[in-house]
Amino acid sequence: MRRNRTTGLALLALAALPLTGCAQATSGVGTGPSDGASTSAAATTAAPTAPTSASPRPTSTITPVPGVDDDAGRLPDSCSGLITAGRWDSAFADAPLNDPAAVGNPVVVPKDDLTPVLQPDGKQLYCVWRDPQADTTFLSIRVATVDSTTAYPHLKSALNGYDCSLDGYGYRCQEISENSQYPVTDGDTYYTRGDVGIHIQQSNVTTSGLLDDVIAHVF
Repeated sequence: MRRNRTTGLALLALAALPLTGCAQATSGVGTGPSDGASTSAAATTAAPTAPTSASPRPTSTITPVPGVDDDAGRLPDSCSGLITAGRWDSAFADAPLNDPAAVGNPVVVPKDDLTPVLQPDGKQLYCVWRDPQADTTFLSIRVATVDSTTAYPHLKSALNGYDCSLDGYGYRCQEISENSQYPVTDGDTYYTRGDVGIHIQQSNVTTSGLLDDVIAHVF
């Protein structure tokens, strides 16, 4: 068997962190991202009252930003809507997308640390770029609707050993490790914000800034 090209992995930085075909599933799991902003004006009467400060979206359980509703996202219709066209071709996006030999037919979405907090009736988008002949080289992105009241605390307790941080809007965690079978680097990245969960897995693929690119297409 042959091993694909790139070795090494430089995943996203802490702040500001796509190509045809994809799998969108609705079998008891969810996604449902969309961004917006809301403010509440100060109320005035004959006897002026104190301004009412806008409150964050009720579902936010991370770091609320008063007056701004930044928690909702929009699930793209296809995998090509998750990433910037052409930006990742040399890294992974020129590999076959959701090839049945690699992901099954129908597509089988593996369990991960988003699984316990998925919305029961939502959608999800699962995209895998992988040459079926490759020993290990691949990249997958899962975007799903999660229970915003449990996603953050669950990931916070479940992802032991990950490098985690709050970025002002969401919670991101990443683990970089050496592959157990091949001399390449693997990456595992989670992000949750409001009712959206993102999971990126990759092996032998370098993608500095990928999570931020996905976030920009979802929110």
